[in-house]
Amino acid sequence: MEWLLRSDFDGLTEIVLWSIAAVVVTTVVLFVYTVGLRVATVAAEQRRRKFMGQWRSVFAKAMLEPKAATDLPLPYVRRSDRIDLLEEWNRARSIVDGNAVDNLIVLARRTRIPALARRRFRSRRVSTRILAVQTLGHLREVELRDDIAALLLDDNTALSITAATALVELDPDFAIGRITPMISERRDWPKNRVSVLLRRAGSDRISEPLYRAIRSAANADKTYLLQFARLMESEILDALVDDLIRESNDAGVINAALKLVRGFRGVPRIASLTQHDAWFVRMQAATVLGRVGQQEHLSLLKSLLDDSEWWVRYRAAQAITRLPFMGPNQLRQLRSQQEDRFAADILQQAFAEAGIA
Repeated sequence: MEWLLRSDFDGLTEIVLWSIAAVVVTTVVLFVYTVGLRVATVAAEQRRRKFMGQWRSVFAKAMLEPKAATDLPLPYVRRSDRIDLLEEWNRARSIVDGNAVDNLIVLARRTRIPALARRRFRSRRVSTRILAVQTLGHLREVELRDDIAALLLDDNTALSITAATALVELDPDFAIGRITPMISERRDWPKNRVSVLLRRAGSDRISEPLYRAIRSAANADKTYLLQFARLMESEILDALVDDLIRESNDAGVINAALKLVRGFRGVPRIASLTQHDAWFVRMQAATVLGRVGQQEHLSLLKSLLDDSEWWVRYRAAQAITRLPFMGPNQLRQLRSQQEDRFAADILQQAFAEAGIA
């Protein structure tokens, strides 16, 4: 570095040389810092993997053996490890059922997981609160039921649906009483998450509240709620579908209700529905008759073969093809009898799809 101290350089040259030296020193410092940071990151990740591996082993043993949950030595948990521990415990808790759940809860109480979750329940950070709510639900901390229920109204979708799921684990009857009237209002809740929590609560528990909610809802809400109606008990579902088809004049509601018709049973005013003003209702009526239609319904399906809407003709042809009392020879005869070209063409297409020459 003596060349930097020479006095025979002019001022500009000295500035340039000192700048170059500064850049070199800075580059070396940044390189050393980057390498050190990388080494520290790798070391921290290796320690984390070791920590998680130890706890996964503990959780696995606790799931299988009640004695292990109470007596097994537990790995040390640093302050920086607490979130990882909560996440891993929740992961383990979400994949088990029965006695294994009780074992994991016993183990969690030994590790002070409930206290960790309670502290984080009041956090301002949404992701931390979501983890806390999920943990408290898995722990079945019933005394926090009302606090968690208050989160159903939270503007954050992830937090509110997590609270709904946690409530079902804490107190299913209380949860369904609160959640069911809100389903049509919280359209932001993912439908698959709603279905999962309703299924977890059980058809015997959700059937009556869901029936009441659907019957009392506005037409647009009825249509939305009917997407979850298959989770109801079969007798209540059948009664609901019959009532809606018989009483409603809303095309959307009728269409949604027809999708839920099952089994070989009568469908209220099915003849008039095949003549409904809304083409999608006529199409759905044809589809239903393909599932539950009897001999006397064949004439209704024939009348739909020359419908002005292609989809109605198509579903009617498919329905006729699927009728159990219509054999290949009868189907061919029906096709030959068609005077309307569109009816004959659509039957031909349906027959080809069904493998009937």
